Amino acid sequence: MRRKCRIWWPKQLSSTQPSCCKFLFGWFVTCSSDSLDIVVAFASNRESSSNLQSCLQEILHSINGNMHVSLQDKSKFSLLGQYGACINYGQNGVEEDDLRKTCTHGVDRVCKCYGQWSCGCLKFDGFLGQCRQVSMESNYWIELAYDSLRLQARGIHWVPKLHHLHWKKEIVSQCDVHVILYETPTYGAHHFSLRYWNSSEHGKASPKKPQWVDELQQKQPLNDMDTVVLAINSASAAQKYFERHDSFKQSSANIPIISMFCTFMWYILAMSLASLSTLFYIFIQFFHSFLNFESQSWVYSASAKAFSNTWINFRIRSCQILYWPIFLQDNDLRSQTSVECAEKVALHKHSLWSSLVVDILLGDLIGLALLFHAESVCSWVSNIASNLTNELLRSGSVWLMGVPAGFKLNIELAEVLGMISLNTIQIWSTLWIFVGSLFIYFIKGLAILAILFGVTIPAALVIDMIVIVTLHVSTLHWLISILYSQQLHALAALWRIFRSNKN
Repeated sequence: MRRKCRIWWPKQLSSTQPSCCKFLFGWFVTCSSDSLDIVVAFASNRESSSNLQSCLQEILHSINGNMHVSLQDKSKFSLLGQYGACINYGQNGVEEDDLRKTCTHGVDRVCKCYGQWSCGCLKFDGFLGQCRQVSMESNYWIELAYDSLRLQARGIHWVPKLHHLHWKKEIVSQCDVHVILYETPTYGAHHFSLRYWNSSEHGKASPKKPQWVDELQQKQPLNDMDTVVLAINSASAAQKYFERHDSFKQSSANIPIISMFCTFMWYILAMSLASLSTLFYIFIQFFHSFLNFESQSWVYSASAKAFSNTWINFRIRSCQILYWPIFLQDNDLRSQTSVECAEKVALHKHSLWSSLVVDILLGDLIGLALLFHAESVCSWVSNIASNLTNELLRSGSVWLMGVPAGFKLNIELAEVLGMISLNTIQIWSTLWIFVGSLFIYFIKGLAILAILFGVTIPAALVIDMIVIVTLHVSTLHWLISILYSQQLHALAALWRIFRSNKN
């Protein structure tokens, strides 16, 4: 079977006129013995590579260690090979000969070239030659030449042409080669993906697939597109890592003082917020442990159930506050190695923090309004509660006592159930009259919570308080539903007896 090779080539390398020979860095992705994908991340000239000769392997190892974990498992960032017009291809045009002469002189000025190997690879001294030997021992090394073919494409001045390929210690010069140009994904611009952006679309139930589709999916694919796309999305990060090491090697004293000062102040701010958040979280945990000291008591169990919404939202907000310094310090390039992952994480992060900011702003507005108008709000809520109790609950119970569609068809039994409901409402209202003197302090505490933690926690506390205030209505509903359920079961049993059916 004829071997297949796909070269994923950055478009910006072909958008300029070809220069002298350069080293190629990227990934070799293999899925089968006859198929190879070569993802070229960037190209480095001989001068930069010569400056980094002593630590090139360490740089490659560092870049590979900072890549996505899935990419590290499938492929390794390495030195792929070299390209340039100085490689003898066997078809000497006038323009190509002139370019080859220029490139050869440029190579001699940068590093010593000792001719060519029998396969056509250029010989270099020192560490560059060792890197080539190590790459060949790891099964792959590629040599690309300049293709002088005139292209009718906008922005594309040339394309690479395969000279030969060292494939598992074999020299391959004749194979099916496909050169695929791609624009390097950049953060905030674009990225490549094989999945749905919205996971809900992927989760929709699809119709049953034919049998030949299942058999086709069970076959081993010819290429690993997931790894290829992940490598393409990581090309920009790998180039930034390499350029950062190169610039640091050339001159470590050119870093602006203002940039260093801003970085230091940002670090101090993050550490300060981290300390305050940690102290706040310790206080919250201590308070929770103090309440949990007698966790077996019925008081704790009842309060945990009564204020469940408040505790859940309080825990979420505490974790968000504790995560805030991590968000400030999240400027490492590791989080942006894959543009696809970085943009999805950034979208989730921005959604989280934008909702948090809106929540706190609304909490400040509502909290300040409650704090300055606590007495008015207290009287307004008391009037609403009184109207609901008198006009809805009491009048509704009286109405249900006298109509056929009320509590029961039996008038005496309906009056008994109505009196029980009215007494329960009266007792509960009397209890809340004594608690009403503390209601203004509850409003002020609610306002302070809204100012400090946003509107979500006070809203959850209000929901829990509404559940507690209407506990008598819920209890009456539960008791009456049990009574009606037992009556229905009794009627069903009588109906089975009349039908002479004991089951």
